[in-house]
Amino acid sequence: MIGLYFVTCLAANPAHCVTRTHYFDEPVQTPTQCLRLAQPAMAGWQNDHEHERWRIERFRCGSPPRDPGSNI
Repeated sequence: MIGLYFVTCLAANPAHCVTRTHYFDEPVQTPTQCLRLAQPAMAGWQNDHEHERWRIERFRCGSPPRDPGSNI
């Protein structure tokens, strides 16, 4: 399953980062489809009132990361 994987860090403490996953409601078959949907999905996440203290540092589309840490 292709998903959107992104790392967010606290604006007040950039060393505190979390890897997050977003799966789309519609079927995503290729990384290119994922990339087209990624920006609006991350913008929606960022604009959510609960996430205003977080910044998105990096992202990728594809299969789940092998490293459970902040490496994507």
